[in-house]
Amino acid sequence: MKLKTLSESKPNIVWKLILLIVASIFIGTLVYFGIILLAFPTFSEDWYLLEGYASVISLSLLASGLVFAATEYIGAENAKRAEKEAERHKREAEEREKAKLSYNIYNAIFDKLTDPEQEAARRWILSNINIKDDDEEIAPWYNRTNAKIMKGVRRSADKLPEGQQAVKLTLNCFDYIGFIAKHYWDIEDDSLDWISAPIAKVWRRIGPYVMHVRTLRNTTDYYLSAEYIGDLCVEWRANKRLPDEEYVAKTL
Repeated sequence: MKLKTLSESKPNIVWKLILLIVASIFIGTLVYFGIILLAFPTFSEDWYLLEGYASVISLSLLASGLVFAATEYIGAENAKRAEKEAERHKREAEEREKAKLSYNIYNAIFDKLTDPEQEAARRWILSNINIKDDDEEIAPWYNRTNAKIMKGVRRSADKLPEGQQAVKLTLNCFDYIGFIAKHYWDIEDDSLDWISAPIAKVWRRIGPYVMHVRTLRNTTDYYLSAEYIGDLCVEWRANKRLPDEEYVAKTL
């Protein structure tokens, strides 16, 4: 049920007040002249009685107006409180839905990041790909990195070399997280504090690789969502002055 707002109910209040005043004046006038015609002999003997009666009629009109005004004011205040209460319930329901959605997204991303195959893929990247230096030329770095990624023999048409499979799995995972974060998740500091470390240290190694592949393919939409979440995590950690995590073998 949709509640009327206070502004929507004002025209109804005005019309009710006008109708009540008109009705009161009409009834009061009928009674006034009726008394004069029917009880003229009585009033002719004591005109003060007629004057007193007219005062009673006037007081009745004033009282009815005050009662009406008080009734409408109380009704308007009750409507305002009901409107505020409905708005509060609506906000609480939206907050519950938002919390539920965030929790479901958290679980989905947690499952992605902690999947054993995904963890193994990130370990391969951390163990085999070096971070590109700022003053290093992209072409030679890419060639060395790509040689490591493509190293290995395809056992079948659908079997990729270990490095290529690791990079592909990781980029697909980051692309998923980035798309969710950009379109459905109000990602905040506590969430970035949780996911930034594993994503940032991997993206710093494969980010330049993705950018160069994009150039070689002459495309602009190659793993855009992965770039979004990767850059976001790297920038967030830099702004927080958090040190870069280094990969150390034989650690969790």
